[in-house]
Amino acid sequence: MKILLCGDGNGAHVFSCLSTQQPDIRVYILSLYKPVREKWQQSIKEGAVLSVDCRNLDGTQTTISGNPTAITDDPATAMEGVGLVVFMNPAFTHYEYLKQLEPFVQPGLTLVALPGQTGFEYAVRKIWKEKRKDVNIIAFESLPWACKMSEIGKKAAIFGFKEVLLGGPMQVASNNKATEDAVAILQRCIGPAPALKIHYYICGMSLNSLNAILHPSLMYGQWYEWDGKPISDKPRFYFDANELGIKVMEDVSNEICSICEALAKNSPELNLKSVDPIFEFLLRVYNDQIKDKTSLYTAVRSNTAYEEIMHPLKETEPGLFVPDFTSRYLTEDIPFGMIPLRGMATLMNVNTPAMDKVIGWAQSVTGKEYLVDGALAGKDLWETSCPQSCGATLASQLFGC
Repeated sequence: MKILLCGDGNGAHVFSCLSTQQPDIRVYILSLYKPVREKWQQSIKEGAVLSVDCRNLDGTQTTISGNPTAITDDPATAMEGVGLVVFMNPAFTHYEYLKQLEPFVQPGLTLVALPGQTGFEYAVRKIWKEKRKDVNIIAFESLPWACKMSEIGKKAAIFGFKEVLLGGPMQVASNNKATEDAVAILQRCIGPAPALKIHYYICGMSLNSLNAILHPSLMYGQWYEWDGKPISDKPRFYFDANELGIKVMEDVSNEICSICEALAKNSPELNLKSVDPIFEFLLRVYNDQIKDKTSLYTAVRSNTAYEEIMHPLKETEPGLFVPDFTSRYLTEDIPFGMIPLRGMATLMNVNTPAMDKVIGWAQSVTGKEYLVDGALAGKDLWETSCPQSCGATLASQLFGC
């Protein structure tokens, strides 16, 4: 079976390598980023084999090796004979990949976003238009692992496996058989953990956006009061998280739960029980890897899957660092995470003071404009995946095919 994997970053490296353990599955990679694509192609040409070091749930360490079948930038070649397409690429590249694939989309195709990121369904509607109605579209709430690629085409590592990962279809009345088949294939590719489960509807996956809650909140907590001077000690992103960042994270999560409550009243058939407060979410996906479950604060700071993840920094001179505000924690997780959540809140008349605080700070350090005087009216709103940028003006347009 041929699977098309879109992307060439951390997750794509890991997924393509793990999939080689299934001899009947061939993974083709569509990479639209020339520097990484050419380096990976050259690596394979020179005989290098990608290896992934895995820290397993039981504490053991294993290494898995294997290369994808092919890497290309040609969507026509990539889509030939494909029944399953997997997006494992940054959200800011979703539009371009969807545009490149659109001419080759055929009825019966299954598209899986792993993860979908908040607002993925609105991007699909905007780009694939009527074609989307003949495609089985599924989104999962996050990547299956905390992972990192350290050398293109050669080396990656899994720091922690999530234990359960929930997904949902775009269409309420979706093709259950096609969904079940796709999930079974993906489960074989990634192995036993995390357990992939279809749980209600894609809107719940957008609301259950782990990255949109964690990353901007902790960046805000760490750097909101930064005095602009370089630092010498590199802070760990989660293990050194401060009370401000975690309080903001909890407040953002509570606002998402309020959006969920408003949606449930408006459309009870959606069944949004999959949307958990952030503390419960972390306990569900990282249960045994969290060493202190006393509170959200202790859970974030004791999750061994996060132990080696550092704050994104730039070295200004040897041994001195400043925050890197061009990191995906802000350039992806604000426009393709928190902004679409804020857009959903607007349509459901839910107040979001915590989100507004983080968005206001983030746009000040990234040079973007999304919020103006408390309204989603900034000049850069249309580069985001918020429902308004895709034409939604009514609450009823938040869901459905």
